[in-house]
Amino acid sequence: MLQAATTDPEALPPHWIEIAEHPAFGTAARRFAANILAVADADRTLAAVFKDAGHYITAMSAAYLDTRGGLTLTLLRQICAATGLLTANRAAALIDFMRHIGVLAPADDGGYRTTEAFQRAWCRHIQAALEPAAMLDPALATLSQMLEDPARYQHFLSVQASRLYALASGPDPFPSLRASFLHPLAGCAILHTLALACTDERFTPTDGASVPLVELARRFGVSQPHVRRLLKRAEANRFLLHVGPSRRAFHPEGFPTIRYHYAAHLSEMIQCGRLVLAGMAAEESVPALA
Repeated sequence: MLQAATTDPEALPPHWIEIAEHPAFGTAARRFAANILAVADADRTLAAVFKDAGHYITAMSAAYLDTRGGLTLTLLRQICAATGLLTANRAAALIDFMRHIGVLAPADDGGYRTTEAFQRAWCRHIQAALEPAAMLDPALATLSQMLEDPARYQHFLSVQASRLYALASGPDPFPSLRASFLHPLAGCAILHTLALACTDERFTPTDGASVPLVELARRFGVSQPHVRRLLKRAEANRFLLHVGPSRRAFHPEGFPTIRYHYAAHLSEMIQCGRLVLAGMAAEESVPALA
């Protein structure tokens, strides 16, 4: 179904707008896209959980619940479904998938734990997203290394998950973008690929670039017909223009929404980072007991 590609800036959180207007935003947005693609290319498990919004929220929720010592399949299914990003039945299917690919392993208490390999991979993913965020807020530059401390990593993950669940409980700011790129398999990765191919170094759309279906399908493990349907939907929703054989460009009506989407990602990383650093500072300011 055709959906409006335009977004009303007044309906968005002010910090998202502030980030989108930052002089270094374009460079940071491209770095964010490049870093997320790079960590997925380097780790097959991350590539699998980055497939779409449902896979991502399931993996993040598993990591979050594990840090709180309450990772049961029932609770994981409930918290995933509560976000509105996927149904309870799909959450159950994705949980089985997470067990299959080595994200989840049985625990001695009858529940589950995320595997050490996944914990390390998820931390690298957060660090990759923090790098471009630090380009917009240099105070975050040291935080990435701090996440090597399990307690700091768990603190960041708790803050990030809590904020994401709160955002998911409100109105969707980008429904047409979600339908075009965030829900379809490999849509997020394809959007990152297009963001790098079809913009210049300032994140300004160019007149188009060659993005062959066969290469997208091969790289992201989906069929060519699936990629074709995804791109056609994005064209119908005015995010993309088909400007020649295998060539795509961003639609001028829809690209501002894509900018705000990347601004939202970077804003959330910045806000999470600031909250974690503030918590650390508060801990350090507490006087030791005599």
